[in-house]
Parts: sequence; structure tokens; C-alpha cells
Amino acid sequence: MKSQWLHRKGKERVVLFCNGWGMDEMPLSPLVSHEWDVLMFCNYVDLVPDIDLSALFSSYKEIALISWSMGVWAGQQLFRSWQEQLSCSLAINGTLCPIHDRLGIPEDVVRATLTNFDEKGRLKFYHRMCRDRGLYRNFLAKQPQRSLADQKRELEHLLENAHGDLGDTPIYHQALIADHDFIIPTANQLNYWSGKRVRRVDGYHFLFYAYQSWDALVREAAGRVEV
Repeated sequence: MKSQWLHRKGKERVVLFCNGWGMDEMPLSPLVSHEWDVLMFCNYVDLVPDIDLSALFSSYKEIALISWSMGVWAGQQLFRSWQEQLSCSLAINGTLCPIHDRLGIPEDVVRATLTNFDEKGRLKFYHRMCRDRGLYRNFLAKQPQRSLADQKRELEHLLENAHGDLGDTPIYHQALIADHDFIIPTANQLNYWSGKRVRRVDGYHFLFYAYQSWDALVREAAGRVEV
């Protein structure tokens, strides 16, 4: 697993962001941050942090967790022991059972993605993630700079490990679900988060360009967004 600072300006507040499968910092580059430092986690070939989490949590007065896609599961594993110190936490288009026929991505779909993962398959995945032509074009201009082999290795690890535990209590205070998610089907996300605090939005799996800043995403996590 890799961690990387997206914004670090000596703020007293930090966003911990768990990215999705195959991602890096590039697609998030348009998002500014005014009030928060932002630390990203990605590349879940293991869930061993490359930083001292105890030191990290003791360094900030306020900590928000925002996780997306496969990162929702990874964030649960990483920060379960720290949940009492989170001021807010948001799951974006993901569940704690990310590879699951009814509560996540059907397993045969993940296996087919892995089997057919070449340059054409990667672009097909990015297109399904964005769907909208303009969004897809913008994403490709800032697409992850990771090799096919690196992304494939991560997906192999997730296929083996990211099935989740139905009895696991989510550390997330709220789930944000797109109405047109073609990666983790919207209906499966709603199945998982049934009875939990959910906000549905018009959009696709990749929602980040609907926001101007990490500050706006934290407001979303804290439930302070006008609906």
C-alpha cells in the first residue's frame, strides 16, 4: 500500500482519502484544499501502512475519512481502530463487501476484468467508470500513471481478499451513492447500505469533478450539503 500527501500546508485538520482500485493522485489533481491537509492511500497490494498511523492521528486536531470504491473496504480495515477519533467519515460509491454478487461487484465481473485486463480493457473500465463523454475526456487527461502490471497485481490481491464481512459494523457515518454507477451497481450499494444514512446523487462511479475542493467533500461527509 502507498500513501501520498496531496495537500500538506501545516493545517490542524487532515482528510484521509482511500482511493479506488488502480488509481493514483493524478485524477484528483483538480481538487484544491483550503482548510485541510489531504493524505491519500492507494495501491492495495497489501494493507500495511507505510507511515506511522499513531503519529499521524496525534498530529491533528480534526480528522475526516473519505473513501471511494474499493477504498471503502480498505478504509474500514485501516481505520477501524481509530474510528472514535474521526470527526466525520464518508463512503463514496462503495461497500464493505466490494466483491459480492448482491452487495458489491459480482465476482464473475471482477474475474472477467482481470482476465481481459490490457490497454483496451483498462480504457473500457475507465469509460464505464465515467460514462459521460465530457467526464471521460477530462478523466483521461488526468488518468492514473500506473502500469498495467501494477494495476493487475492490485486487482489480484483484491479478488482474493476484498469479499468483506457481512457482520462488520461500518465506521462510515454516511454513504454517497450515484444513481448511475456501472462499476459497483447502484442497486447493490443500496442493498448494502439499507437502513443506513444514505444520500443519492445524479452521477456515475467517478463523482469527484462535481466538487471544487476537498473542503466541499468534507462538508458532504459531515452532512452539511444542501439537498
